[in-house]
Amino acid sequence: MKPTRITSLALLGLLLGTGACKKEFSDINVDPNNPTTSDVILVLPSGQAFVSYIVGGQYNLIGEILSQQFGIPSGGNQYRTWDQYNIPSSTFDGRQFQGMYAGSQEDFQYIINQGITQQEWRMVGIAKILKAHSFQVLTDLYGDIPFSEALMGAANLTPKYDKQQDVYTGIQALLDDGINDIKKQAGRFPGTNDLNYGATNEAGMTKWIRLANTLKLRSYIHISTKDAAAAAAGIRALYATAGASPFMASGESYQYANFAVTNNENPLYQTNFRLQNNLGVSSTVGNLMTTLNDPRRPVFFLDADLRVPPGQTTSPIDYLFVEPGQPTPYPTNYTFPGTTTAVNRVSYPGTWFIGSAFSNAGSAGSTYAGISATDAAAKARPTLLLTYEESLFLRAEAAVQGWTTGEDAKALYEAAVTASLTRYGVGASAATYLASSGVNFTAAVTNADKLRLIATQKYISFFATNGAEAWTEARRTDIPTLRSPLTNTLGAGVLVKRLPYVDSELLRNPNVAATGIVPGNITTNVWWDVN
Repeated sequence: MKPTRITSLALLGLLLGTGACKKEFSDINVDPNNPTTSDVILVLPSGQAFVSYIVGGQYNLIGEILSQQFGIPSGGNQYRTWDQYNIPSSTFDGRQFQGMYAGSQEDFQYIINQGITQQEWRMVGIAKILKAHSFQVLTDLYGDIPFSEALMGAANLTPKYDKQQDVYTGIQALLDDGINDIKKQAGRFPGTNDLNYGATNEAGMTKWIRLANTLKLRSYIHISTKDAAAAAAGIRALYATAGASPFMASGESYQYANFAVTNNENPLYQTNFRLQNNLGVSSTVGNLMTTLNDPRRPVFFLDADLRVPPGQTTSPIDYLFVEPGQPTPYPTNYTFPGTTTAVNRVSYPGTWFIGSAFSNAGSAGSTYAGISATDAAAKARPTLLLTYEESLFLRAEAAVQGWTTGEDAKALYEAAVTASLTRYGVGASAATYLASSGVNFTAAVTNADKLRLIATQKYISFFATNGAEAWTEARRTDIPTLRSPLTNTLGAGVLVKRLPYVDSELLRNPNVAATGIVPGNITTNVWWDVN
């Protein structure tokens, strides 16, 4: 499904068109009622919508499964092959990989090309930042990707695949350029056409600069296990040159607003609504949060039973999880109170994410006590692309490594955890949780211990919202240690380390071969992954 959030008639044309409206023609017979170019300020929301739908949708979903935050409940077969590591090259082709290039990235490149000509430097800067973020997501999923020769249109239909190390270097340059373009303070403000920050003045544009700096920090942290020297030098330079308050502030999460309107809902909600009861909570994240007595569990996980036992007035909470790659038949793991009936039950993701779009024990979710019959809140949850809490975790990790100036790792870590708990309405539990075993930063003696705490809490914070980043971090840090699925198409002990190059590229672009990755390969580490 294509993003269909419409904010103007011009955008409607963009979303329904094939992209030809972005090409300029020299024909002198120009129909003024059918322009061949579009205003860059109207192209921006199209690109932003594509990113939200793809990164917050299918890439989020595959990341949640591969990072073992989601699993497959009994009877849920839609995503079972992914859970068992059967991920062919047809996966995520037209609407995801190609959608990112021909959709969002083409939109951002159009803004850059036209904006430079028109001196729309604010728009150019925003487009470069968004383009950098999209390339970061793609390279983390696939490794080497088209970058330096990409988005050239008919001038180059078979772009080369750049090494991931070079892509990361290019991402940093794009972000620097975007910051510098915004600082020119020239051209229009995007205003309501900016579906991420709604920048109407310089204060709004400063949010984009802070996002760019935070993306730079994320990118340096990503490569730090592979090239610590380069990461350290880059982060130190970032702190030295970015000025006061350079990173994302509270209330400035990079997100996309969704609505409780058909085809404008949160992408994960849409996915679950159309294919209900296909996603459960993985034992990897479930057991971790249970061990930590994490106060987010009632928000993240549904009671696996949702049934009031005979003679009682309330339903006891049973959080039950599914093993990665669980084969059928599923083992019995639950006995109804007051009976000898043993069944299999798995907790679904919480109503914060899926609303009442599920059934349990043969009844609709909206029929269970305490669960609202309306899904409006879940539908309207924003797509979270880089949150304030993630920015704090990034800064905390850099501080532990000694790469920052004037940063307190403990304070940043505790602020990050508190921000995540507050997002889910359990901020009042922060002090108790932060003092508990397995969470307490003061109890961490070594830097390795401190980094483990940061990585663990960052991983938890991504639950159901940013699966692509959760999988990136799990691969980078080996925290938590991902387990081989019980049914593993790749063989016992083998993990997925990348997504496969898609069929359309394998068929049309001979430069894929230069990567050295054979078609269908999903087990070779990407460059920064040393685990």
